[in-house]
Amino acid sequence: MAENLLRRTRVRSPAVQSRPVYERPGYRTLLGRIRQNVRTYIRKQLELPRQELAEIVRANVGAAKWFGVALAFVFAFLTALVVLIIALIALVLPLWASALVVLVLMGLGAGITGFVGYKRLDLRGPTRTIKSVKETIRWAKQRLLGRSAS
Repeated sequence: MAENLLRRTRVRSPAVQSRPVYERPGYRTLLGRIRQNVRTYIRKQLELPRQELAEIVRANVGAAKWFGVALAFVFAFLTALVVLIIALIALVLPLWASALVVLVLMGLGAGITGFVGYKRLDLRGPTRTIKSVKETIRWAKQRLLGRSAS
């Protein structure tokens, strides 16, 4: 018990149960652990969008193939359009009619394949990353600023 010199009363000091100093990590060790944890956290937060974008790209490869086929049909459509214009200038009706038939068929092919590719396209953002960042912000506000998680 310690004696208070001003009041001349005895004050009990609480019995603190702690590990010996040599067992507790020092400040440098703790700061090193914090630094390593922050580095790991940031590395994982930066890796998550890469993974999600890779998943999105893999999911949309089929749609890209359909767009490639549609592009080939568009090229054929434009070629047929040129043939049609040449035939109109020449004013040869059977040639003009055949060019029109090819033009319509190529236009339908481009439209159908473009529509199928559009329907197969899956556009979305990196939702897990956005959710993770929002949770981190909510945690930081709640834990560090003492605010409610709203």
